[in-house]
Amino acid sequence: MKIGIILYSLLVFHGAFEYKSGNPGSLFPWQIAVHDCTSPAVMGTPALLPLADGLLLNSSAGRPYSEEALSTGSLTVQYGYGDYGLQGSWNSFGADFYREHTFSLMGGYSILPFLQAGISGNIYMLKIDTDELSLDEKYADTDIAFIITPFPWISGAFIQKGVISLFSRQNSSVIYPERSAGILLKPGRGFSLAWNITDTAAGKVNTFAATINPAPFFSISGGYCRENSSLAASFGVSAAELLVSYGLRFHPFLGYTHSLGITFALNLQIESLDYGKPLFRRNKKRINIKSASPDDLKEIDGLTALSAERVILYREKIGPVNEKALVQIGLTGEEIKNFESSVYGLERSGNNRGKEKEYKKFRKKAPRRERIKHKFRSLISGGIKAYTAITYSELSESAERELFYRKLNDDSSLTDEQKKFIKTTCSE
Repeated sequence: MKIGIILYSLLVFHGAFEYKSGNPGSLFPWQIAVHDCTSPAVMGTPALLPLADGLLLNSSAGRPYSEEALSTGSLTVQYGYGDYGLQGSWNSFGADFYREHTFSLMGGYSILPFLQAGISGNIYMLKIDTDELSLDEKYADTDIAFIITPFPWISGAFIQKGVISLFSRQNSSVIYPERSAGILLKPGRGFSLAWNITDTAAGKVNTFAATINPAPFFSISGGYCRENSSLAASFGVSAAELLVSYGLRFHPFLGYTHSLGITFALNLQIESLDYGKPLFRRNKKRINIKSASPDDLKEIDGLTALSAERVILYREKIGPVNEKALVQIGLTGEEIKNFESSVYGLERSGNNRGKEKEYKKFRKKAPRRERIKHKFRSLISGGIKAYTAITYSELSESAERELFYRKLNDDSSLTDEQKKFIKTTCSE
């Protein structure tokens, strides 16, 4: 009986494809414009994709309204790098005799630091096979979305679904051109509040959600819909590169919906509460280390101004920055962790091996800059501090060689053994 009611509603209100995936993080089964992104999440709108961090794979399944015949599921591949983000997904909803499939390809771009936009192309497949009705149709449509973050603690977003259906009669009998607008507030790290209003085929609905991450491996969300008094909650637990999440929705007339999701993310991090430090922070947006200025790096949480200057100095004097370089210039373990989660474009540590071989082969013809880099790396490998290594590697290649020897002999911060090592290395 419940299935009959659901299908009847879908057909009467032209609301096919309104039920969204069983992904626990989505909380409600319809489109929302903005949601929390402080843990690895399947971005619900293309405008949020520039906030994606690296590769993410997600699979989810659900049992809508506790009906054994109904099922929902999804598969998603998502990738974000710098100012860009891409996502491909498949979503399915229905029963043996009624099935909706949606295939989507979404892309997002950060136009300005505070403005992101996105577009998606969708293919909808609807199949009905009953004694009264038989249908097997395909439809195509597109969506557009925008998100603006004027201040670190507030974001506003808008998404228009079914743009083709909105401006023409094509698909309009099946695909309702849903639109949604929302606001997300971040009172502090690891905590957010969201309000979305969505225009569905059955009328406008208001949803309210809160997300809190008590620990770096645990996240919990809850939501409420005013129009139908439905409630939703989800929680996720992470380990290594996996996040397992469970969701529960309650509708006062239709009952409970259970959902389960598994996410694999190469850069799996949950922005947890910073107890006692209510910091306002902009949604995670990574910096290109190859072009970042000192001021850009100084804004990285947990990175001191001195460490930021050392990174810039290394990049300018030595070359591309890698993880090994961060250790060599004196960053702490916590600084390195924050740094790597906030930047992109780090050089792979292994890339220097080929450069070293190339240098040794053409050492005599190598330009001055390359000779300085080689000497610096050798001094660092021998345990010489970064600042000292930079000083003597540059002095050894200057026109005043006597200044190099005089300064080295008078340097009371070095042992005799270290002085001998520097003299030998820089005389190559």
